[in-house]
Amino acid sequence: MAVYNKLIRDKIPEIIAASNKEAVIRTLTDHEYMEEAKKKLYEELEEYKAAVNDREALEELADIMELIYALAAVHGSSKEGLEEIRLSKAEKRGGFAKKLFLVEVKE
Repeated sequence: MAVYNKLIRDKIPEIIAASNKEAVIRTLTDHEYMEEAKKKLYEELEEYKAAVNDREALEELADIMELIYALAAVHGSSKEGLEEIRLSKAEKRGGFAKKLFLVEVKE
Protein backbone atom coordinates (compact mmCIF):
# COMPACT_ATOMS: atom_id res chain seq x y z
CA MET A 1 0.00 0.00 0.00
CA ALA A 2 1.40 3.38 -1.03
CA VAL A 3 0.98 6.25 1.43
CA TYR A 4 0.82 9.76 -0.02
CA ASN A 5 -0.55 12.20 2.59
CA LYS A 6 -0.99 15.06 0.15
CA LEU A 7 -3.63 17.25 -1.43
CA ILE A 8 -5.09 15.74 -4.59
CA ARG A 9 -7.32 16.89 -7.41
CA ASP A 10 -11.04 16.29 -6.96
CA LYS A 11 -11.39 13.45 -9.48
CA ILE A 12 -8.41 11.40 -8.30
CA PRO A 13 -10.52 9.11 -6.05
CA GLU A 14 -12.69 8.22 -9.07
CA ILE A 15 -9.61 7.55 -11.19
CA ILE A 16 -8.18 5.29 -8.48
CA ALA A 17 -11.51 3.44 -8.13
CA ALA A 18 -11.59 2.87 -11.91
CA SER A 19 -8.31 0.97 -11.55
CA ASN A 20 -9.92 -1.41 -9.00
CA LYS A 21 -8.12 0.18 -6.06
CA GLU A 22 -9.48 1.98 -3.02
CA ALA A 23 -8.44 5.52 -2.11
CA VAL A 24 -8.51 6.36 1.59
CA ILE A 25 -9.28 10.06 1.78
CA ARG A 26 -10.48 12.67 4.24
CA THR A 27 -11.73 16.22 3.85
CA LEU A 28 -9.38 18.88 5.15
CA THR A 29 -10.35 21.77 7.38
CA ASP A 30 -10.00 25.24 5.85
CA HIS A 31 -6.70 25.78 7.69
CA GLU A 32 -5.34 22.36 6.66
CA TYR A 33 -6.44 23.00 3.08
CA MET A 34 -4.53 26.27 2.86
CA GLU A 35 -1.39 24.69 4.30
CA GLU A 36 -1.59 21.65 2.03
CA ALA A 37 -2.28 23.80 -1.04
CA LYS A 38 0.85 25.82 -0.26
CA LYS A 39 2.86 22.58 0.04
CA LYS A 40 1.40 21.32 -3.23
CA LEU A 41 2.36 24.59 -4.92
CA TYR A 42 6.00 24.02 -3.95
CA GLU A 43 5.76 20.41 -5.19
CA GLU A 44 4.43 21.56 -8.55
CA LEU A 45 7.10 24.26 -8.78
CA GLU A 46 9.80 21.61 -8.27
CA GLU A 47 8.19 19.51 -11.01
CA TYR A 48 8.19 22.56 -13.30
CA LYS A 49 11.87 23.15 -12.57
CA ALA A 50 12.59 19.49 -13.44
CA ALA A 51 10.64 19.59 -16.73
CA VAL A 52 12.79 18.54 -19.68
CA ASN A 53 10.67 19.88 -22.53
CA ASP A 54 8.05 22.50 -23.30
CA ARG A 55 5.12 20.07 -23.00
CA GLU A 56 6.13 18.97 -19.50
CA ALA A 57 6.77 22.58 -18.49
CA LEU A 58 3.33 23.65 -19.70
CA GLU A 59 1.65 20.74 -17.89
CA GLU A 60 3.30 21.80 -14.63
CA LEU A 61 2.48 25.47 -15.21
CA ALA A 62 -1.18 24.45 -15.65
CA ASP A 63 -1.02 22.63 -12.30
CA ILE A 64 0.52 25.71 -10.70
CA MET A 65 -2.25 27.90 -12.13
CA GLU A 66 -4.91 25.55 -10.76
CA LEU A 67 -3.37 25.85 -7.30
CA ILE A 68 -3.04 29.62 -7.60
CA TYR A 69 -6.74 29.86 -8.47
CA ALA A 70 -7.62 27.61 -5.53
CA LEU A 71 -5.54 29.72 -3.14
CA ALA A 72 -7.03 32.93 -4.55
CA ALA A 73 -10.46 31.53 -3.66
CA VAL A 74 -9.24 30.78 -0.12
CA HIS A 75 -8.23 34.43 0.15
CA GLY A 76 -11.64 35.59 -1.07
CA SER A 77 -10.91 36.25 -4.75
CA SER A 78 -11.96 34.78 -8.07
CA LYS A 79 -9.79 34.12 -11.11
CA GLU A 80 -11.08 37.39 -12.50
CA GLY A 81 -10.31 39.29 -9.30
CA LEU A 82 -6.80 37.88 -9.28
CA GLU A 83 -6.37 38.87 -12.93
CA GLU A 84 -7.46 42.43 -12.09
CA ILE A 85 -4.77 42.61 -9.41
CA ARG A 86 -2.19 41.19 -11.83
CA LEU A 87 -3.10 43.72 -14.52
CA SER A 88 -2.98 46.60 -12.04
CA LYS A 89 0.50 45.57 -10.87
CA ALA A 90 1.66 45.14 -14.48
CA GLU A 91 0.41 48.62 -15.32
CA LYS A 92 2.20 50.17 -12.34
CA ARG A 93 5.42 48.13 -12.30
CA GLY A 94 5.50 46.35 -15.65
CA GLY A 95 5.72 42.65 -16.40
CA PHE A 96 8.71 40.42 -17.04
CA ALA A 97 8.72 40.37 -20.86
CA LYS A 98 11.89 42.47 -21.23
CA LYS A 99 13.95 39.85 -19.33
CA LEU A 100 15.62 42.54 -17.20
CA PHE A 101 18.06 41.45 -14.48
CA LEU A 102 18.99 43.99 -11.77
CA VAL A 103 22.66 43.66 -10.90
CA GLU A 104 22.96 46.52 -8.41
CA VAL A 105 21.78 50.03 -7.57
CA LYS A 106 24.54 52.61 -7.13
CA GLU A 107 24.19 55.59 -4.84
